[in-house]
Amino acid sequence: MNTTNKTACACLCWFLLWTTTAQAQTLQASWYSQQSLVREGTRRQNEPQITASGEVFKNGAMTCACRMFPLGSILRISYKGKSIVVRVNDRIGKRFAKTRIDLSIGAFKKLADVKLGLITIQVERIK
Repeated sequence: MNTTNKTACACLCWFLLWTTTAQAQTLQASWYSQQSLVREGTRRQNEPQITASGEVFKNGAMTCACRMFPLGSILRISYKGKSIVVRVNDRIGKRFAKTRIDLSIGAFKKLADVKLGLITIQVERIK
């Protein structure tokens, strides 16, 4: 392989690496829990809270509701030097489809106090 071909190959490799590397997005994150869903009237008390993926919602699980990534996606969420990994297992309402991720209350608590309600985060899709 001559020098020109080696250079072209190296450039192509760097281009592919650069374009396939996950890019972090800045979004808003809120939280939800079984109790908050009952309070807002979207769920009934004492019935299983089934997510869009078909699994039962758990307050302490490291999961989130989102429309920007496919169900089952693994995301790294960063906020003020803290970072967590969550799995997308539910869908957020269409009103916030392009601007927000709804973290389970357990996941949100690992990043910030729930009294904040809404925080600005960095989101990176891992898988």
